Amino acid sequence: MSEVKATHQPRADLVKKKIKELSTLDEMNRQIHSTMNLNELLRILVEKALIGVNFQRGLLYLVEEDYLRCVAWLDRVKREKASIIEKRVGFRLHEKAVEVLVIKTGKPIYIENALTDKRVSPKFLRFSNTTEYCAVPLIGRSGNVFGVLTGDKSYRAKPILNEDIETLSLFAGHISLAIENAKLYEEKVRFNQLLEEKVKERTFELNTTNQELSRKMKELSTLYQISRLLNESLEIDTVVKQILYLIGRLGYESYAVHLLEGKKPVSVFYEGLSREYSKIGSLPLGKQTLTTITRPAEPLIFCNGHFERLSPSLRAYCQTRGINSCIVIPIFPRGKLSALLNIFSSNNEAFSEDQKAFFSAFAEQAGVALDNACLFGQVVEEKHHAEEVSKKLEKENIYLREKMHDDFLTGFVIGKSKSMKEVMDLVGKVSETLTTVTVYGETGTGKEIIGHLIHEMSPRRNKPLIKVNCAAIPEELIESELFGHRRGAFTNAYEHRVGMFELAQGGTIFLDEIGDLSLRTQTKLLRVIEEQEIKPLGCGKTKRIDVRIIAATNKNLRKKVIEGGFRNDLFYRLNGFPIVLPPLRERWEDLPEYINFFIEKYSCLRGDKVAFSEGAFDVLLKYSWPGNIRELGNLIERLVIISKHNVIYKNDLPKEMLEELLVDDQITALSEASDAFKKDMIERALRKAKGKKSYAAKMLGLHRSNFSRLLKSLELSN
Repeated sequence: MSEVKATHQPRADLVKKKIKELSTLDEMNRQIHSTMNLNELLRILVEKALIGVNFQRGLLYLVEEDYLRCVAWLDRVKREKASIIEKRVGFRLHEKAVEVLVIKTGKPIYIENALTDKRVSPKFLRFSNTTEYCAVPLIGRSGNVFGVLTGDKSYRAKPILNEDIETLSLFAGHISLAIENAKLYEEKVRFNQLLEEKVKERTFELNTTNQELSRKMKELSTLYQISRLLNESLEIDTVVKQILYLIGRLGYESYAVHLLEGKKPVSVFYEGLSREYSKIGSLPLGKQTLTTITRPAEPLIFCNGHFERLSPSLRAYCQTRGINSCIVIPIFPRGKLSALLNIFSSNNEAFSEDQKAFFSAFAEQAGVALDNACLFGQVVEEKHHAEEVSKKLEKENIYLREKMHDDFLTGFVIGKSKSMKEVMDLVGKVSETLTTVTVYGETGTGKEIIGHLIHEMSPRRNKPLIKVNCAAIPEELIESELFGHRRGAFTNAYEHRVGMFELAQGGTIFLDEIGDLSLRTQTKLLRVIEEQEIKPLGCGKTKRIDVRIIAATNKNLRKKVIEGGFRNDLFYRLNGFPIVLPPLRERWEDLPEYINFFIEKYSCLRGDKVAFSEGAFDVLLKYSWPGNIRELGNLIERLVIISKHNVIYKNDLPKEMLEELLVDDQITALSEASDAFKKDMIERALRKAKGKKSYAAKMLGLHRSNFSRLLKSLELSN
C-alpha cells in the first residue's frame, strides 16, 4: 500500500472535522431509515460518505456472483455525472484491479498515481480521469467482503490523508450495514411476495380440491340416497320424482326423465324446463343413435351446441332455450332400456368425461329402483285381479262350504255311548266361547278330532286352524316353530319365518302333546296366553295376537305339576275347561259302529265291500284295544288290503289279539277271579272318582273304613 502523506492539523481543526463526521453520520443514519429502496439508498450513502470525508467523487461497487459491478457514481462538483450505474461497469473477480484486490484482502488501498501504479486496471482509466484515490472494503456482519467504496479529491489540490482513509472506512462500515439491511429488506419483500404467490397458488389449489371433494361428496351422497329408494318407495311416480330431486341436489337446474317401453316413449317428468318440453312428444335421441345403444351403455355428452345426434325436436328446443350442452344417461334395469335421464346446461363445458363413471353408477341404482317400482305395479295389478277372482270364487263357494260344514258336524264323531254323549255335550257348550280347552285322553282316542270339532263349531270356523305336535319338534326349534324368527336370529336362520301362532291369527291353534314341552318353552307359552303377545326370535318388538288355544295330552298334567315337570300356573291356565276322552275299552257299545265305519272307509281300496265273520267280529269286540281308535282303524285298513276274500275270518286277525283272548278265556280259581274282579272294579271306581277314596267307596256302596280295609287286603293301599 502506498504511503499516505502525513500532516499535522491544529487541534481545533481536528475537533471541527470530527464534529462534521459525526453530524454527517447522524444525518446519513436518519436518511437511511427513511427509505429501503436500494438504488435510492446507494445514492444517499455515497453522497454522505463523500461529504463526511470531504471527497469530491466516489464510486460504490458490489459483488454480484463473480463480478464486481459499479452500482453508484457520485460527483459533487459536476453533479450531472452523478448517477446510478445501470450499465455493466466493473471488474471480473479474476481481473487485475485495485478494487478486486480490496475484495480479496479486505483492507483499504491508497493509490497515489493511477497512471503509474500497475495495480490499477486499464478499464478504470478509460472511464475515470482520477489519478489519486483510495478504496476501502464493505465488510458485512459475518466478516465477508461484499463491496468496495472509492473516493478521490481530483478537483482539489489537497492530497488524501491518512485520516481521510480512516474516516472513509468508518463510513464504509455504516454503508455495509445499511446495504445489508436493504438487501435483507428486499429479500424479505421478495420472500413475502413469493409467499403470497405460493399462498394464492395453494389457496387456489385448495379451493379447486375442495370444490372437487364437494362434488365427489355430493355424488356419493346422491348414490347413497338413490340406493335408499330401493327400500323406501315402490310407486313409479315417487321414484322418478326422487331421481329428479337428487339430480337437483347436484346443482343442475334443468333435467328430465323419459320413461320408455320397447324404446318407445311412455311419459316424461322434468324440472327447470318449460311446458314446451312436454310437448316435444319424442325421444331425446335420434332414431339412429337410439338403435346403437346397448348394455352396458355409457352416458352420451353433447357440448358446445353439437346436438346432431339428438332428435330434431329436442335440438330445436335447446337452440331456442340457450342450452349449449347436455348429457343423456341410458337406464338399463335387467338389460332392458327403460328410461333416459337428460341433464341440460347453458355452460358449453358443463359435463366432462370424469363424470361418466358417476352417472353410470347413478343409472345402475336408478334402474334397480325403477325396475322394482314397475314390478311392484305389476304385482299390485295382479293382486287386484286375484282379489276379484277370489271374491267371485268365495261367493260361488259359500253354499258348498256351508253344506260341507253341516255334513261335517253330523258325521264327525262316532259314538252313542253315555260317556261320548257327555263329551259331545261339553264340546257343544264350549265351542261358542273363546275359552282355552285341554283335551285329555290316551293315545288314539281322537283328541285331535275333538279339537278340530271345537274349531268347526266355533265362530272362528272360517279362520285358520293350525295344528302343532309339540313332541315331534326338537327342543332347540320349538320356539322358532311356535313364535317365528327373524333372519340371523341364530345359526342357519337365513330367512324370516312366521311362527304358528302368527299363522293362526284370528283362528285356533291346536297344541298336541303339550305335556312334552320343556319348562323354558312353557314359560314363554304362559306369557303368550296371559299377554296375548308373541315375540319372534331375534326381534326386539312384540306382536299382538288373537288366537284361541286348544291343548291335548295323554299325560296326567296334575301329576307332572307335583313332580315339577310342568308349571303350576300354566296348568291352571290350560285346565280352565278340561275334556276327558274315555278309552275305547270303556265304551264297548261304540265299537260295532267304529268297525262298520272303517269297513266303509277302506272298502274302496279293494273296489268291493268287505265284511268280518262272526268269529272275527267277536274277537274285535273282546280285544282291549290299547291303541284305541287309531289301532282299530289301522288294523281294519291292513286286513282289507291283505285279505284274499271279501270276508275276514278269525284266523286273519293278528296273533297277539288271539293270544290275549286265550289268556282271558283261561279258568282260574274262584277266589283269584273274585279278587281280580274286585281289583278291576276298585280301579275303575278310583279312576272315575279321580283318586278320591270317599267318592269311590260311595260309588261301590261301601263305608269308607270297609273300603280302606278292602284296599289293604287287595294290596291296593298305594
